[in-house]
Amino acid sequence: MKKISIRGRFAFGMKCLEQYAIENELSDKCINKIFDSLWEFTSSDELDIWEEKISDINPKYILNINPENIETEFPTITLDEYYEIKEFYKSSDKHFVSMVSEIIEIGVGNLYGGTDDYSSWTLNPTLELIKLAELNLKQIPKIENFEFSKFSEDNGWGNKINRKSLE
Repeated sequence: MKKISIRGRFAFGMKCLEQYAIENELSDKCINKIFDSLWEFTSSDELDIWEEKISDINPKYILNINPENIETEFPTITLDEYYEIKEFYKSSDKHFVSMVSEIIEIGVGNLYGGTDDYSSWTLNPTLELIKLAELNLKQIPKIENFEFSKFSEDNGWGNKINRKSLE
């Protein structure tokens, strides 16, 4: 994993999350919104905007904060979306929610700092995600399928990844 870019690590995490949803037959209208928002990371040039959007659907915030003003504290989602996503996370099992949280950690781990030799800020949540995948998935995506996205590209971030190219 040290040789795979941050975008590659993120894409690996997303494929694990998608596999988890398939294997556990998860279906909810929130899943597509969450997955689409998460996947933007791998192809975006504006990760600051992505981070704002993603923090509004982060289970750590939605499940643990009782906002005084949802419109101010969660500016990229509506009040109805906030309650819908909150209910979805509350009704989801802890493994799914943990996987979403770890993927978000991969994405935000190095947003505002330089990467070191291998971006330990994104490697550690990637390794945690692998542990979750090993415990909860029958079919784990092959890490080799993400080696094309090299840590040596774009200062550790790797080149953009098109979600459809991984299908």
